[in-house]
Parts: sequence; structure tokens; C-alpha cells
Amino acid sequence: MGKRVLGAIDIGSSKITAVVATTEEGMDPKVIGVASVPAKGIKKGLVINIDEAVNSIAQALSGAERMADVTIGSVVISVSGKAITSKNNKAAIAITHEEVTPDDVLRATEVARTVPVPQGYDILHVILRECTVDAQGGIKYPIGMSGSRLEVDCHIVFAPSSITKNLAKCVQKLGISVESFVFAGWADVYSVVTDTEKELGVTLVDIGSGTTDVIVFQEGGVVYSGSIPVGGANITIDLAAGLSLSSLEDAEKVKMNFKEIMDLPVVEEKDSKTKKSTKEEKEKSKDESKNDEVDVKHLNISGLEKVSKSFVEKIIRARVEEILELARQDVGRSGYDVKMPAGIVLLGGTAKLPKVATMVKEYIGSTARVGMPHGLEGMTEEITGPEYATIQGLVLYAAGNPEEVAASGSEGEGFLGNISTRVKSIFKSLFP
Repeated sequence: MGKRVLGAIDIGSSKITAVVATTEEGMDPKVIGVASVPAKGIKKGLVINIDEAVNSIAQALSGAERMADVTIGSVVISVSGKAITSKNNKAAIAITHEEVTPDDVLRATEVARTVPVPQGYDILHVILRECTVDAQGGIKYPIGMSGSRLEVDCHIVFAPSSITKNLAKCVQKLGISVESFVFAGWADVYSVVTDTEKELGVTLVDIGSGTTDVIVFQEGGVVYSGSIPVGGANITIDLAAGLSLSSLEDAEKVKMNFKEIMDLPVVEEKDSKTKKSTKEEKEKSKDESKNDEVDVKHLNISGLEKVSKSFVEKIIRARVEEILELARQDVGRSGYDVKMPAGIVLLGGTAKLPKVATMVKEYIGSTARVGMPHGLEGMTEEITGPEYATIQGLVLYAAGNPEEVAASGSEGEGFLGNISTRVKSIFKSLFP
């Protein structure tokens, strides 16, 4: 296989990031162009103004193309939003010959995907979780195994057709075709989650600006995919209300400078009576008033000269806990739990805020870590943080996605090309 040029666009509620990369067999994809611009016309994963969305996508894409000095004809695009839903389904077939072939896996997967699709939805992903050949279960890659009966256990992700159609329309206005749509949470998996975490069981929580994507793994396979309509932007709104700020821009300054605020020295009390108070009285005063205000005049926030560290932390903690509770409820309705043996992997800009991982650990009662994307080479300096896990995952997905054996998008069957050829090439790469 020669060198290929890949295009990927992560369309978020706060920013749109485009990447151009190259890939060669046996090598990690190499980023040769990247650009990120503020998102307009997008809210909570949905297109709300096509013209504004097209302009934002065009800016990001042209920026990445200029840096790479290439023009791309197709892209992989992220999809998110509260309406993303999922279901697990099994199907069994008789093995055609004495051993399992890629065609057998394809036929079984096609049977598994024949589930009732909610009205107005399309199947976004069909992900092979595990296989059973005759009585032997827990098989990840069954090609070449002898048997007479093959059963597949698949995870199916659904997305409203309106989401993918509107995103496709935005990209097609730029003369670009959509190679595939990818649930943002599933893209995150490619760049962050380890095989050990998958096997032990892990929950990925990507707190974006407008939505929070959740993926749960159990015994090596994904069992839940979903998204809730609350994210980091809600923390900004809470800070604006709690601190009586005049604009969301000022509240965003507080959020983005939370680490600095927590590190600032407490403003000393200048009252002479306080100076003369005993140590016991000081401790009592501290307990009662929690006087931990710091000077924030240098942040140039209108009407805010001092702020309480504990109060700001309390506001952020309350919203983070609400997001976690909503995620726990959604996952619980599917019969699973966000608390898994390998803990929580946190992504998104909110994950970078100090103490957030600790807040998650305390609320869920399991370990929590901030995920840092990896797997790409080249110009990755601008996309190294947890808020860029999706775009890195999209590139890795486009370079090769062995776990997903069939999918379709808003254009219907065949949206990703000839599925049979795709399955054969996937398993050929895994079993040379």
C-alpha cells in the first residue's frame, strides 16, 4: 500500500479542528497540516445555521490544507449530540466451509445489524465485540478457526439522520465528500484508551463544550455509547451566575484561569482587630467564613476584583457532579455502570481544570485519569491536549479501523464503499 492522504474534521460546539495527515503501511499516521477555529453555526453537536457552519468548516479545512500544501477530496467527520444512542445485538449463522472466513463474519454481522432502527435514525457504527465459534466464546478474531456455527456479538450505534445529513450538506458545499461519520466518543477510543483498560473495563467521559460523550467498555468490548446535552459551556454559565458577572466571556476567563486562581496567595485581612485576634479566633473565623479570597484584578474581569477559591471550586464541582450523574443514569438505563475496574478516562477541555479528576474520583468512587491522545507523528504540538483526543482519533480511525466491520451513514448502505472488500482487507491486515 502506498502513501495515502487523510482528511479529518472534528466539529465541536466551541471549535472546529481540521487535520491533514499521510499514512503508509506499517507506520503511524503523520500530521502534515492542522488548523482550529471557533465554531459558529453549531450548538450541542447540531447544525443550527448552515451558512455559519460552512464558513467555520471552510476556515479550518483551508488552514490545514495550506499548511500541508495539499488539497483533499474527502474527510472523516465527528458526530455528537444528545440523540446518539446504542444497542447490543447478537446473531448466529452456519459456517459455510470448515473454517471461519471473512465472508462468514460479514454475513453474521449483517444479520446482527437487522435490528429495529428508531424512526429518523441511521446506523452509524456496527462494532464487533466478540465471536463464538460453536461452544467457544470470547473470541476477538475468528478467521481460520474450525467450526460449524458462528455467533457474533455486536455493538450498534445510532444517530439521527438529520445530524449527518446537515453535516454532509455543509461539507459538500465546499466540494468535499464525506468518507465516513464517526461518533466522537468512538474516535476518542482510538487515541486514548488502552487495550488493558478495555479488558478490565473502563468508562470514557469526554466533556466537550456543549455535550458530554460517554463510552463504556467491559471485558474488552464496548457495551454502551451515548451523549448528554451538558458540557463545559454550562460550567461557564454557572460561573457567570454565581459570581454575578456581566458576560460569559468574563466567566470563561475565570474558568480558563482556574488553576492560576487556585495557586494565588490569599488576600490578607487588614483589619486591626483581626490582627490582634488569637490563633483560636482566627481558626474559628476561617472555618465560619472560609475567607480564601484572592486578588484577580489582573484578569481584567469587569466588576470582579476578588474571588473565593472555595466558591469557584464549589460551582465547578456541582456541575461536574451533575454531568457524571446524568451519565450514570443514562448508562444505568442500559443495564451497565459507569464505575468500572479501570476507572474513568477524562477528556475535553474541562478535563484540564485542576481538581476535576479528583472530583470525578470522589463522586464515582473509582480511579480517574486525564487522557492524553497519542498514536500520531508530525505536527501534533497544536493537538496534544485532552480536548484534541477526537481529532487524533479520527485520523487513526481513517488510517484503519479493525474493530468495526460494517457501518453506514446518512447516504444509506454502501456509504463507506464495498463492505465485503472492506472486511476482507481488514482481516487480511490482521492476519497476513
